[in-house]
Amino acid sequence: MREISIPEQRVCERLGPLLREREIGESLGDLNTQRDLHASFEFFLSEVVREVHAEWKYESLDGVYPRLFRKVGDREMELIGLAIFISDQTLTPIWFGLQLSPQFDRVSWIDLRLGERMENGCRREPYSHGKVHGTKLHVLERLESIDWFYHVGYGERDS
Repeated sequence: MREISIPEQRVCERLGPLLREREIGESLGDLNTQRDLHASFEFFLSEVVREVHAEWKYESLDGVYPRLFRKVGDREMELIGLAIFISDQTLTPIWFGLQLSPQFDRVSWIDLRLGERMENGCRREPYSHGKVHGTKLHVLERLESIDWFYHVGYGERDS
């Protein structure tokens, strides 16, 4: 069994209660008002990408802004929206799902898609309040057609 990191522990501690008290299909609330969970996602998701992509040695996320944040299964959530690269404060699409273990003490499965592949590399839109709180670059409407720049994950999803 792999070792659990502090960012993963924090995600479990903060996400577990939300998943326990919500029904499948329900919103998990406003991530912007849940500062501890928001920060936990930033560190944990950066760590997940870093495990596979060497160029992330000096990169991180500096924000995750959901358009959709909901419980989708037993101990499982989904988030669709935008993320900010810390290096240049630009926005890019993000879509991830994760499932906590039956004990709610670790992430047993994650599927993370980050960044949209464009002709000249990964889509990086200048940050603006309107983009974050407005259309969210229409990520939800284009979800299935996005060519994801990063796609990483691990574990097996429980049915």
